[in-house]
Amino acid sequence: MKRFAAFLLFLVSAAAGVARWLDVVNYTDLDTGFVTWGPAWARYAVAGGVLLLLALGALLAARRPAALCGQSTAQGVLCFLTGFGFAALAGAELAGWAQLDALGKAGAVLYLISAVWMLLLGRSRFTPEFEAPTRSALVGVAGTLSLYLLTISRFGLAPTGMARVDANFAALAALAALLFCTAQAKVAYVPGGRSGGWVFFTGGAAFLFCTCLALPGVLARFLVGLAGAADLAEGAALALVGVSGAVYAFGSVGDEAPKTGDM
Repeated sequence: MKRFAAFLLFLVSAAAGVARWLDVVNYTDLDTGFVTWGPAWARYAVAGGVLLLLALGALLAARRPAALCGQSTAQGVLCFLTGFGFAALAGAELAGWAQLDALGKAGAVLYLISAVWMLLLGRSRFTPEFEAPTRSALVGVAGTLSLYLLTISRFGLAPTGMARVDANFAALAALAALLFCTAQAKVAYVPGGRSGGWVFFTGGAAFLFCTCLALPGVLARFLVGLAGAADLAEGAALALVGVSGAVYAFGSVGDEAPKTGDM
């Protein structure tokens, strides 16, 4: 029953994504990101409503989900796909190395590190017993640095304004991805922690913002020639983070893991 309720929540997020696509292609100025019809606050109200439902849905999660403590093929596959997504993004950025500023060059290198981290994390999810991806958790921290930089750049350097819904959703997508990947790294090294609710919420938020609300804008701009291959690769990588968040969230709704003394 809990899994069915979680499925319904993510179905609502997907429906918000369909509505967002229709909004982007019909009622958004892709050059500026401004909405061209209706109040901007209505878009934020929809996103906020779904986010509130996800916060309530976090109550469904186990405090120490068993699915986050051992083997999970689905989580492993999504981590691999996300790693390949970050590798493609790093390749797209590195291809234009000469044209990048210092911030762009740092981002390209950090995306490559994130790709390696996600591949290591994916490998660890295929082992029957819990196995940390690396000996040191610093590797997990390094794997999230690209998202720290992306969040800062999108909030601090991108054009802002309440009417620029697409730009704001893109910034929130970077933040949601950062929060989920940080929770993901924590679970990878401390699987017995009471983090089920937080994993559900951050994973759900990543799916909502990265996959459902931010990706439509990237696709629409790419299709009309306003976004390049690097922009598309960045949107796709974050979208994969969002799908991974949904898979982790479903895992957190499963059975409670036994305490260490009971194993």
